[in-house]
Amino acid sequence: MIPFHDIPSSSSGYRYLMSGHSILYLGRGEFAADYLGELETLPCCTYLTRSTALELPQDASYIVDLILLETGPAIAQAGHSLAELINEMAPYPVIAVTQKQHEHRGIAATQAGAHGYICIDDISVEEQEASFEHAVKRGRMQSRLSNTDVTVLSILNNINDGVIVVDSAGHVLDINPAARSLLGLGSRMLPDPTWEQTFCCIAENGENYRNSADLPLMRARSGEKYSDQVAIYRTPEQPDIVLSINGQGLFDGKHELIGGVITFRDVTESRRRTSELEKRAQFDDLTGLANRTLFAEQLTRAIGRSQRKSAPLAALFIDLDRFKSVNDTLGHDVGDTLLRQVAKRLKSNLRVGDFSGRWGGDEFVVCLEDFGVAGNAAAAAQKLLLVLSEKYVIGSSEVYATPSIGIAMYPDSGDTAEKMIKAADIAMFEAKKRGGGRFQYYSSALNTKLEQREELETGLRHALVRNEFALHYQPRIDLTTNRLIGLEALLRWQHPRFGLLPPARFLPILESSGLIHSAGEWVIATACRQLAAWQRRFELPDLSIAINLSPQQLVHKRLVDVISRTLADTALDPGCIELEICDGDIVQRREAEHETLRRLRKLGVRLSLDRFGTRDVSFESIDSGFIDSFVLDQALIADVEDNDSHQRIVRAAIAMAQGLDIEVTAEGVETVRQLEFLKSCNCDLAQGFLISRPMQPEKVSAILRSEIAGTSLLTRGMP
Repeated sequence: MIPFHDIPSSSSGYRYLMSGHSILYLGRGEFAADYLGELETLPCCTYLTRSTALELPQDASYIVDLILLETGPAIAQAGHSLAELINEMAPYPVIAVTQKQHEHRGIAATQAGAHGYICIDDISVEEQEASFEHAVKRGRMQSRLSNTDVTVLSILNNINDGVIVVDSAGHVLDINPAARSLLGLGSRMLPDPTWEQTFCCIAENGENYRNSADLPLMRARSGEKYSDQVAIYRTPEQPDIVLSINGQGLFDGKHELIGGVITFRDVTESRRRTSELEKRAQFDDLTGLANRTLFAEQLTRAIGRSQRKSAPLAALFIDLDRFKSVNDTLGHDVGDTLLRQVAKRLKSNLRVGDFSGRWGGDEFVVCLEDFGVAGNAAAAAQKLLLVLSEKYVIGSSEVYATPSIGIAMYPDSGDTAEKMIKAADIAMFEAKKRGGGRFQYYSSALNTKLEQREELETGLRHALVRNEFALHYQPRIDLTTNRLIGLEALLRWQHPRFGLLPPARFLPILESSGLIHSAGEWVIATACRQLAAWQRRFELPDLSIAINLSPQQLVHKRLVDVISRTLADTALDPGCIELEICDGDIVQRREAEHETLRRLRKLGVRLSLDRFGTRDVSFESIDSGFIDSFVLDQALIADVEDNDSHQRIVRAAIAMAQGLDIEVTAEGVETVRQLEFLKSCNCDLAQGFLISRPMQPEKVSAILRSEIAGTSLLTRGMP
């Protein structure tokens, strides 16, 4: 882009071809005497008339086609305002004359309506000739405009938007102060004749306009009316400016096209913000990789290319093994750095044409194209497996994280992006089941699982409406009295084809599909209504219910509202409701989850940490002030009779809980020896098959009736 610049001399290229002008000089001429003497000798001046009176002579139409107006105190002393005086000179073009030290007077004159100004002690002959020619052309155009158009241009000259006026030949005749400021142009800079072709010749996409008819000034002077053309103004050694341009033609009183006018404003910052928002909507903030939405779109396009070329295509689903332990032991900052380094290794080890994305958490996805035979996909997966398994140095820590990789081939594993990613995800889980640190192809057997998963997901979307969900209840006993004091509500699904399904079959689908919120609310409402009915019927006001919460429910603000509404509807004592939280360190949860926990505590419900003892849970989590109880994981209890290590863990956990006034429940109690061991450790509560299997509400009612009659549930269940 060539900016406005001082007009070059004939020795350096272009020079305006012009005839001389008849010039009227108004002013005392004291500081300009030498200048006027020289002016009379120049070709640009065929006739020079001088007048100390600041008014047009009667024969002006014969002797004037350009007025040089001396600016300074004399104008005010004569009782004129600058704007009034210049207006009286119409229709003749006026150029203000001043000296460099008083240049501000010339600038003020142009703002008052002069066609330009010159500093007689700081101007070359060529520059002067160009200024005269520019003023004359501008004056000729204005003389052809209607009074309305002249008024409009005068208003535009004073607005905050940039304004540029060109004649029908493309000469730039007027540039308002806002335009000069926006474009970084000096107050005396004039355009050269090629400027129309270079002004904003770059489109919004960064490419030059191929057709000159698309250039903003060309469109305007051709009579086209347009708005919001976005183009880039570029000058050497200056950052690009993005302009939003409106334009239209200029017509004289006979409706003949005589030029064009454009208005524009700087939209660089707003476009940058829009671009950043678009990028954030498509790319992962942490790693810079495509997010799941963009990756799915890219994979869909890749499938189209594969179809047209009959070329192979593979989708890889990558999950880091034991990533959670990195977060829990080294902190989330190290975990985030690890994810960024994984992303960097992915990008640097893929071929040109292949692409990757972050699916979420520690899950990444890759698309491989044009890799030849199917076995080459395995070679690419093996390369990534080795690269991602190498040591990561993060600060002073050395971190190792092996990946599990699932491979889905098109079209055998699916004919859409969604199906291929699901297939690769299932294959990845197979690799993880086999110990991780390996890759696994999606197979026909896995395909059957995928079809079943899709059928289950479709069915889950209708399960609530069709009343297919049910709650079974497993009793809990007090190990001091052997009395039944509470129950755990366990969700079951009566599937029309597969029969009664346990949560392990469908809970992951509920969570991944987002249905966990509506299903979880149904569980809370149903379990609490049932508890209220049992308490009233059997006069057991202290009977409690334990309800499992998904981690996703803690993030959603409506959980607290649901429980509050349920308490109001059932009139239950909040202390009879225990919410079991699983999967994760409470201290390291997000603030939104902490706020949910605080609000739940304020309601008075009890909070319990589920599956304690087999996950990395810090002491701070137990002593955080949120937890009333925790549940020992079944894996600890299963072999506690013979496993000395598990015995020590259970004893230590119970002793710690007693010191913090936290209640302990043991799940999965199946033998008398397990029960006796727990009693010896002073465990508070127990549940398991030895005591009772989960059962339907009708059977619970029968057991409660027996408890009231004095028959202990434990005695009934003992061999």
